[in-house]
Amino acid sequence: MSRQRVFAAGLGARVAERPDSLVRDAVGTGAERPARVARAATTRLHVLTAGTRPNPALSAKLEAIAALPFVEHVLALPDLHQKDRMEVPSSLAIATRDTIVPEFTSVAVNDGMGVVVTNLEARDMTPERIERFFAQINAHSASHFLDSNRYSLSARELRAAALEGGRAVLARYGLPPQAADRMEWGGRMLVPRGEEAFSAAVPGWLRSSPLGRCEMGLNFGGNHFLEVQSVDAVLDAWTAARWGIARNQVVIMYHLGPGPFSGTLLHHYSRRSNLKGSRRPLLFVSKLLLHGSRVTRRTWSLHFRRNGWTPFAADSDEGVRIRQALAMATNFGFAYRLATVAAIRDALHDALSTQVRAELLCDIAHNSVFEEPWGAGSAWVARHNACRVTRGGPAIVAGSSDVPSYLGRATAVGPPQLHSHDHGAGHLIEVSRRSGRLPRAGGFTTRVSMSRGRQGRVRFVSRAPVLVSEPVDRLMTCFALNDVMQPVVRLRPAGTLKN
Repeated sequence: MSRQRVFAAGLGARVAERPDSLVRDAVGTGAERPARVARAATTRLHVLTAGTRPNPALSAKLEAIAALPFVEHVLALPDLHQKDRMEVPSSLAIATRDTIVPEFTSVAVNDGMGVVVTNLEARDMTPERIERFFAQINAHSASHFLDSNRYSLSARELRAAALEGGRAVLARYGLPPQAADRMEWGGRMLVPRGEEAFSAAVPGWLRSSPLGRCEMGLNFGGNHFLEVQSVDAVLDAWTAARWGIARNQVVIMYHLGPGPFSGTLLHHYSRRSNLKGSRRPLLFVSKLLLHGSRVTRRTWSLHFRRNGWTPFAADSDEGVRIRQALAMATNFGFAYRLATVAAIRDALHDALSTQVRAELLCDIAHNSVFEEPWGAGSAWVARHNACRVTRGGPAIVAGSSDVPSYLGRATAVGPPQLHSHDHGAGHLIEVSRRSGRLPRAGGFTTRVSMSRGRQGRVRFVSRAPVLVSEPVDRLMTCFALNDVMQPVVRLRPAGTLKN
């Protein structure tokens, strides 16, 4: 099948009518056009675009990363952009040999997104019902990090979650085993020297304090969200049916994690640019206590000095400890988001009916460090606001509160260098929004902002027009052309909660 036909089959009749012009728009024209994958001067750098190339400053940073001796490959994705006080750009995947660099991803490792499938239809979720559902779920959120909620863990459960991941909380939240199966790596990363790791690599106060385990699963602040969506276009009927998804069906998408335990733990292993000044003195003391007699000149350079990029030899003593910390932080993120899945189920039952079905379809991290097959061996792949592609599995590409999202099916038929995708198209959407190139698509969505906790109050409720999905379409086209994924369904926003 030609690439134009693949593209047409994926993105519908509108594409089939004018595939050539849309393909040119999707991958750039003239000097901007990348044949399939644009290569920089070094073959260790690939840049995927959806119409525009990175600016000179970003290009220089990408080339500097690719030139590092321990870097095997750098993949820049179409939504590439630089966030303030971050060591590397967003929408980036970096493969290293025998080396782990914590700054190549966010300190919020295993921040992720998931989709819960329901048996509701779009007509069932009126604005009033959406507000009732949001109010019910928000009532169980913690008003602060030390405030326990319905889904908080005990100290014993915290230890189990850090070592065993999502499977440790299935019984606690009344979830079936397949809920963990539908997370990456089965909801668990193996912790090196697991039994001793929790006491050796986690500060004592964090093991026993409620700080890391009280606020579970319901923090939808910042760029995190909970969104009610409906399927407004089915683009791959066979895959959609296999996943139990049909037109007009309601799904719930969430973006949050990994919870306070994970970020706090990882701040003990490198000095990050985005650490708030108010936290620095106490964290400095905690790091001294944790590393104790091991505070040598090398330890100081690894954990206490701001390096920008800090390479750890994966098999060194320091490398094993950072691997332990990364694995436990990742495991806790899986447990944290299973609390979200349980809260969605409970709120749907409490606000609507106990007959409502709520099953996890997929849960995918977009800040991660995984050891993966690479050539004849393996590499450590760090992703910052980028997701790992699992062949045949679901892939989430988020739009915005007023712009549709997509679920895709990962194809991953190309080399491992291309086994990553954007977790969303937020930067592309905002560029189009600022330039006035996001017209209305028809219909409205409800936005709800609430304060957290049992006494949480509605800050505001607004109705906003749903806009066209054109920036996300361009991104999906790029992935289809490069054999990364094919679109399965488009998801129209019906209501978004921020708290």
